[in-house]
Amino acid sequence: MDTTTDVVKPSRWEAYRRHGYYFRQAAMFTLVIGFGMHLCRVLFGDEAALRYVVTPVGDLLLLLPMAYAAVTGIVGYRRMAFVNRPHRIALTAAIGYITVSVPLHLYVLFVLGDVSFYVHLAGYWFSYLLLCLVYPVFLVMLARVRYQD
Repeated sequence: MDTTTDVVKPSRWEAYRRHGYYFRQAAMFTLVIGFGMHLCRVLFGDEAALRYVVTPVGDLLLLLPMAYAAVTGIVGYRRMAFVNRPHRIALTAAIGYITVSVPLHLYVLFVLGDVSFYVHLAGYWFSYLLLCLVYPVFLVMLARVRYQD
């Protein structure tokens, strides 16, 4: 006896939407790049970071996934399934941090044209804060993101 069943495959758009437009991956990639830039600043100093890492090209490469993560984070926020209240707060803060960073990076890159602005804006304390507290919390909370159908 032959039986066949029709398997309905979701369209690519539905699969893309179901995965939250790949916000988690884009946001984590953005944060890992930022983590690396701040780590280079702390380990090698401002001069070396400005010469080799914090460059206009590096800033542009950071800006692209950052802008994508900001848009997809806002679009997919209502479909996110949060584990608990601290998870919701941390993810909202992560989306806000990434979203607010986009205009700052656009301004510095295209209006000021001088990426040394970042180094002069905040001292090493800012890099230590991001490296020791903010980025680890955001990365752990992003890893736990799930979406509702």
